[in-house]
Amino acid sequence: MKDYTKRVPKEYYEEIAGGELEEITYGSVVYCADKEKVTKRALVYLPDGYYEGDRRYKVLYLMHGGGGNEEEFMYCQSRSLALKHILDHMIKNGDIEPIIVVTPSFYYSDSQSALHDIKEAGVLTKFYHNEFRNDLLPLIDSKYRTIADRDHRAFGGFSMGGETTWEVFLNALDLVKNYMPLSGDCWIVEKKGGATYPEKTAKLMKDYLEKKGFSDLSYNVFAFTGDEDIAYPALSAQIKAMLSEGFDEGADKKLRFESWKEGTHCYEYIYEYIYNCLKDVCED
Repeated sequence: MKDYTKRVPKEYYEEIAGGELEEITYGSVVYCADKEKVTKRALVYLPDGYYEGDRRYKVLYLMHGGGGNEEEFMYCQSRSLALKHILDHMIKNGDIEPIIVVTPSFYYSDSQSALHDIKEAGVLTKFYHNEFRNDLLPLIDSKYRTIADRDHRAFGGFSMGGETTWEVFLNALDLVKNYMPLSGDCWIVEKKGGATYPEKTAKLMKDYLEKKGFSDLSYNVFAFTGDEDIAYPALSAQIKAMLSEGFDEGADKKLRFESWKEGTHCYEYIYEYIYNCLKDVCED
C-alpha cells in the first residue's frame, strides 16, 4: 500500500527555472441567481518547455477555500509561489509528468458579501459546476494544448474548494475522472452535512449520480485532511458513510481517505497532500 505521509522536501519550496504563470479572463454568468454576465479570472501554470513543442498535457483544476481567490494556491501567505515551486521541482525530478494547473475562483466581482458569509459562499460553490462546464473548461481546452478527455482531467480544492470538488464530482463526472477534495465535505444535504448527516449525504450522493446517469462511470477520489483539522469530523464521517454505500468498488471506482497526524486547516498541509497524491490523481 502506498505511503501518503511523505513531507515535501524543503528544497521544493525554493525557486528554480521552471514553468510559467499566466493570467486569463473569461466571460461567465451568475448561475446561482439572475444569470448576469460577469468577467472571471484564473491563473494557469504551464510547465517548463510548453511553448517549445507540440506536446499535449493533462490538466488539474484547483479551487481555493473560503475567503480566498484564484491566486491563493500560487501566492499563498508567507510561501510566495509555493505551489509553483513544488510543481517545478516535481516535474524536473520526474515525480510527475508535466501538467497544466488552473486555479479559478467561485467568487465573482459583485459577491464580496460572500467572503464573510459561509452560507452565501456555499450557494456559489453549489452552482460552480455550471461555470466549469460551460465557460472555464471549454476555454482551457481551446486555448491550451490539453488532452481533452475526462481521463486526463482532475479537480481538487481546499475547504470550501473541497465542497466545490464534491459538487463537480456530482455534476461533471462525465468530464472529469480524478478528484482531490482536501479538508472539505459535501453539502448536498446542508452546510457541513458530512458531519451532521453523513449517511444521508452518502445516500443522496449515490442517488444523485444515478439520476444524472453517471453511476456507471469510473472515478478516482483521493480525500485528504488532518486529524487536528476542523474539517476532520465532517470529511471522515462522510467518507465512512460513502464506503458503506459502495463508493469504493475496486479498479474502476476508487475512494481513498488519508488523515495526516497533527494536520490542521491551513495551506501548509494542503501542499503536503497535493504533493503526496498528485501522481496518483493524475495518472492514466
